[in-house]
Amino acid sequence: MRMSLTKLIRALASNTDPVPRGTTDGRSHVPGVPDELAMEIDADGSPITVHEGHWYVCFVPGLQRQWWHRFTNPQHKHVFAMRLVDDDTWLLLEPWWTRMMVNVLTLDEAIKFLRWGAVGNILKVREAIPGQGSQARGWSNCAVLVSFLLGRSYWTWTPNGLYRRLLAEAGTEPVDLSQFLCDHFERVANQNADKALKLLPRRSDEPLEEVLLGLGTGVMSAMTSSSAISLYKAAVSDSNRFKDAAGAYWTFGPQRAIDRICEVLEDARRRGEVSLDDCRLAARRFVSMLRGDLLLEIVFGLRASPSPIEIHVHASSVVATFLRGACATGRLQRLRVA
Repeated sequence: MRMSLTKLIRALASNTDPVPRGTTDGRSHVPGVPDELAMEIDADGSPITVHEGHWYVCFVPGLQRQWWHRFTNPQHKHVFAMRLVDDDTWLLLEPWWTRMMVNVLTLDEAIKFLRWGAVGNILKVREAIPGQGSQARGWSNCAVLVSFLLGRSYWTWTPNGLYRRLLAEAGTEPVDLSQFLCDHFERVANQNADKALKLLPRRSDEPLEEVLLGLGTGVMSAMTSSSAISLYKAAVSDSNRFKDAAGAYWTFGPQRAIDRICEVLEDARRRGEVSLDDCRLAARRFVSMLRGDLLLEIVFGLRASPSPIEIHVHASSVVATFLRGACATGRLQRLRVA
């Protein structure tokens, strides 16, 4: 009976009149359709062509006890889906009992939902465009809505049933959250560090102050970007749960900046411009001075990220203060030797 109903629906859909693929005179030429809607559409009848993407489908136990939970799988009482939009932005589709919640989340907010998903199972699933789903499926619970979102034609009404159907697909990937976050943190931290350091040439005859100002401006710009702020908040708040991910952030983000600044200071020491016992410690201090209270104010939402002019002024002040200390240390050491 199910197969017959499905075939009937598809047969009715296939018997509709062909839709014009756009017009040249600005008129719709479709009875009942106003000329304002005359536009180019793709082969699927959409005004724009959207390529298939991946969703992270989370099959989870309940956060609160519900009467129907006794009839469901212990680990798969509910299902929702998330999609990575960019490095620090996620799209959440959460079918609540009373509404469909669709929200944009930052990385640190998304991790809270991903942690919930990791208690059950997370599957990385490629959506189908235009899809094979049907609005005639009936009861629109979480499993049906997520299945429809993915463009699947599965006749299943339980999260566990959808899980088993998706898991059996060839392209489905089970997600290990710890490894996923470690890889994601490493990739984003490297991208931010590349923006700050990659375009800065090696020093030749430039004054040390100009070199440090270029480094300080680049590091501060990357450090206060929305991507870096979101990554920093996630790394700090979940460092105990995801130690490898937090370690990847520090290693491929701030540590790369410290290493580059250390190289500059060691070169300056060889030139006799500064006299520092520990260039790496001095580089850490330089980065800490760049952060100051400014980074914490942004993290806690007390202020917006600084403008390029504000970053330049802040970096100039930090460089001047840092070099005064480094030169004073050098003079004091020379007096002690004498």
